[in-house]
Amino acid sequence: MSDSAPRISAEKLTDVELMRRACAMTMHGGRSRISLKRMYCCEHSPMRTQLFWIEMLDIPTFVSVHLVRHKIGVEHFVMSNRDDRGGDDRVDRLSPVNHAMLINAQSLVNLARKRLCSKSHVETMRTMEAIRQAIAAVDPDLAACMIAECDYRGGVCHELQPCGRAPAAD
Repeated sequence: MSDSAPRISAEKLTDVELMRRACAMTMHGGRSRISLKRMYCCEHSPMRTQLFWIEMLDIPTFVSVHLVRHKIGVEHFVMSNRDDRGGDDRVDRLSPVNHAMLINAQSLVNLARKRLCSKSHVETMRTMEAIRQAIAAVDPDLAACMIAECDYRGGVCHELQPCGRAPAAD
C-alpha cells in the first residue's frame, strides 16, 4: 500500500432543480423550494435525483472490492485485470486498479456510513475520506452528511464487534 493519497475526482451531474421537480411530482400542485441541504438531512427519495460520477485512479484492488460490495443506487466500472483485456491476471490484492462509480446521493451517504467506520480497513477509510473530500468540492451539503455509522446513530456503535471508537449498543 502506498503512502500517497488516492487520486479521486467527483463531478456532479444533476442539480437542485431536478430534485425540486421530483418533489413537485409527489405533491398536489405548487412548486417545491426545498434546499438540497434540507433534502439530504431528511433523506427522502428525491435526494436520489442527485447523481455523481466519481473516478478513483490507482486504488488497491482490495479497496475496489470493498466498494463494489455496495450495489444499490450505484454502477461500478472497474479496470479489468484479464490478460485478454490488456491486463495481467497475476495481480494481487494490492495491485492498483482504476474504478469509477455512477452513484446517487443516498448511496453515497450509505457508502460513507460503512466505509468511514473504524471497522473498515484503514486504506478503505482513507479512500472513502478522499471521496468525501471530492464530493465536498462539488456539493458541500452532501459531504456534511457523509459520516460514519456511529456518528449517524448518535455516537453508538451497532457493529457486531465494536472498534471501541463509540460505545456498543445494548
